[in-house]
Amino acid sequence: MKKIFIVIAVLIVSATVVAPTYALQADKKPGSHKEFCFKNHLGLTDQQLAKMKELKNRFHADTRNLRYNLKIKRVEMRKLFTDPKTDDETLLAKQKEISELRQQLSEKKAQMKIEWRKILTAEQIAKLDRMPHRHHERWAHHSNQDRQYPAKKEMKSAPSRSRS
Repeated sequence: MKKIFIVIAVLIVSATVVAPTYALQADKKPGSHKEFCFKNHLGLTDQQLAKMKELKNRFHADTRNLRYNLKIKRVEMRKLFTDPKTDDETLLAKQKEISELRQQLSEKKAQMKIEWRKILTAEQIAKLDRMPHRHHERWAHHSNQDRQYPAKKEMKSAPSRSRS
């Protein structure tokens, strides 16, 4: 009886702590963080964002079989690679199949990006160069968006060795 009471008490306390957190999130609009950054940085209209989402959904639908086949080929490659009886020619042939599928996927992705670009205005296209990178490296998140960043430091060349 004591254990049941303790479990119920813990559940009630947990619910009172967690519920306000979810209540605060109710005013957030649906959409990914990436969409939020993209929309705000480029100043996309809702119409532009809707068109881009539609293109993305079409891309995923159009490439579903291609992505599935690529995963299958990768699994097959793993099995072949771990089999000591597999010869080099078989491994190279499977790698070529994987490369061809990746190339097809890459071309379809490039076509989608070109279609996305057609949705943007000239000013938005110009802002693409200052877009944050994939993992927001060197980007002050949501502030100082137009800040210019210095070029990467040049790698110092290793001192030359003189031969004697």
